[in-house]
Parts: sequence; structure tokens; C-alpha cells
Amino acid sequence: MRNTEKIKIKNWDRVTKWILGISILIILFSFVSPLIFTATSRSDIFDFTETGQIGDTIGGIINPFIALAGVLLTFLAFYMQIKANQIQITQFKEGLEKEKEIRLIIERKDYYNKLSLLKVDLTAIKSDIESKAKNIKEFFQKEKEHPFQTNYLIRTPSKNYSRIVEIDRLSIFNGFNEFLNHRESWIKEFSNLYNILDFLPELFNDLYDKYENHSKDMFEKKMLVRNGLIQLMDRLAELINNYLRETNEKDYLKYPASELANETIFLYYKIIEESFDENRNPIKETNLIEIDENILKYFNQKALAIRKGEQDYDIRLDPIVELISNLRKQIYLIKQRAIEFSESIESQYNNLMIDDGDNKSYLNLIIEIHSMLDDELSKVKIEV
Repeated sequence: MRNTEKIKIKNWDRVTKWILGISILIILFSFVSPLIFTATSRSDIFDFTETGQIGDTIGGIINPFIALAGVLLTFLAFYMQIKANQIQITQFKEGLEKEKEIRLIIERKDYYNKLSLLKVDLTAIKSDIESKAKNIKEFFQKEKEHPFQTNYLIRTPSKNYSRIVEIDRLSIFNGFNEFLNHRESWIKEFSNLYNILDFLPELFNDLYDKYENHSKDMFEKKMLVRNGLIQLMDRLAELINNYLRETNEKDYLKYPASELANETIFLYYKIIEESFDENRNPIKETNLIEIDENILKYFNQKALAIRKGEQDYDIRLDPIVELISNLRKQIYLIKQRAIEFSESIESQYNNLMIDDGDNKSYLNLIIEIHSMLDDELSKVKIEV
């Protein structure tokens, strides 16, 4: 309302007032001019009494003044139109400036809201990294301590990363430019943020894929060992049966080879029984370490002792010894693969959680960016 009043006041400037005043005076003067110019004058110079007919006199006197007033009012009309155009131009410019100001406020508020949303998502990502890192740490520690058991890596979704990617990246950049441009490294910080957000989902997906492949590979290798152990038990049982047929004696187990075979079978199934409850339900995986130490290694040592101390060594022990040696190699390979994979996973965990000199962990980089946004946004005042 005040701006409109100011514009109206500007319309009645000094020139307008002067022209309008002069025109009114001329018009008023034109009405009294016949009396003035037809009255008796003391001076012959200003004596207009001998000017002809009264109508011609009045018309001749008034018309020039009316014409002059018309010219002035016509000029005034054009002048007023020019002023009106100037006022319209001024109003238009003021409208554009107002729209620009409103648009900038809206954009600034939009940048602020998106950075605030980014800050919230970074909080969720921080929690997600900590949760995933906890599961990863538990997995590689168990894989190191118990390489022969099936250790599980709990997989959790990574939706928070995609949510940030869905936020207009250009708006985030403009937000950094709007609120953080006083920081010398704001472009680097923006670049680091998106590099991390692009990299972390790939890191986790790659890690989970490697875990799936590792689990599949370990399962296959364990199955080879289990099948080999079944084959070993069959050969030991076959060796005992051969002694039973060949000697036809009740004490066929008195021979070193058959005695060793029988003892090995007994120890093996004793260990196997520990993996089941009284209802024959499995309660744990077969302890391959115990089988390796107490059965396979024990058998080969005994077989070697029999070979050294007995003249009539049963050569049928040789393929069994060879089978056991291969099984022990397979068990050792399982252990090595588990340790190597756990070390690889531990390295990824360190990159996520632990600083290495000047190289900050991904978690600490996220924490620093979140802290920076929290600090900078707290200083921002958004106009309503």
C-alpha cells in the first residue's frame, strides 16, 4: 500500500503541477479577458474598444487562450502518459526483483532442506557402517578361530546409500556452494562425500559376493573331505574283513594292521557321535581338527611304526596311508583358505573402521562430513 502511494505522489511532480496550474489560469483568464480587453483604457496603446463586433471580439480574444490551454493540456496528457509508463516500468522491475528475491529464498530453503535430509541419511549410514562392521568383525574372528566350522556373515540391505543418490546431486552441490563456500576445501569435501557414497555399496556388495563364493568353495571342500572319510572307513572295514576271511580266526584283530584299522574306525565314530544328540539330531559340525589330529595323523604314525617294526608288513596299508595323506592336505587347505579369506575381510574392516596414518577410515570420513554439515547448518538462518 505504501509503495502504491509513493508511486502516485511521484506522478504529480513539479512540472505537472506547473503546467496544470498555468492551463487553469489561462482558461480562467480567457473568461474575463473580454471585459479586460473591451473596457475603456487610459492609454491609447491598450485601448481595444474599437475592435469591431462584440462576437468577433470575444471569439478573437478567448480563442487563442483556449487554444494555448489546449496545447498545454495536450502536452500535459503526453507527459502524464510518459510518467505512467515510467511508473509501470518501475513497478515491473520491482516485481521482477521481488520474484527473484522470493525465488532465491525458495531455492535457499530447498538447498537447506536437502542438506538437512543428507545429514539425516548420513546418520543412518554411519549406523549402517557400524552395524555391518560389527558383523564383519565377528565373522573374520570366528573364521580365524574356527576355520573348519561354517561361519555366517549376516547380510543387511544398503537402502540409505540409494536414498542419497536419489537426492538431486546438483541441488546438493548448490547447497554446498551456498552454505559452505567460505570453506576452502568445500569442493573437495563434496567430491569425497559422493566418492564414498558411490564406493561403499560396491564395497559391501563385493564383500558379500566374495563371502558367498567362499562359503560355496568351503562347503565343496568339506564335502570332499567327508566323502574321503567315508571312503577311508570303507577301506578300513574292507581290510578287517580281508583279515577275517584270510585267517578264519576269532582273534583276527590281533594283527597290527587289522587292529589299527579297527581302532581307527572306533575313534572316528566316537567323534562323529559327539556331533549328534541322544535323538540323533545334529548339534554341531564334525570336528575336522580332532579327526585330523586324533585319527588321520595317528593312523599314519602307527602305520609307519608297523612298517619299521614288522618284517611281514601288509602293503595293503599303503593306499590307505596315501588316502589319509591326501585328506590331511585337503583339511590343511581348508584351514589356509579360511585364514586367507578372514585376513582379506579383516583388511576391508580396517578400511571401514580404523585410520591408517593420514588415511582416514570411511566411517571417520562420514562422521567428519556429518559433523561439518551439522555445524554449518546450525549457523544458517532461513527467511520465511
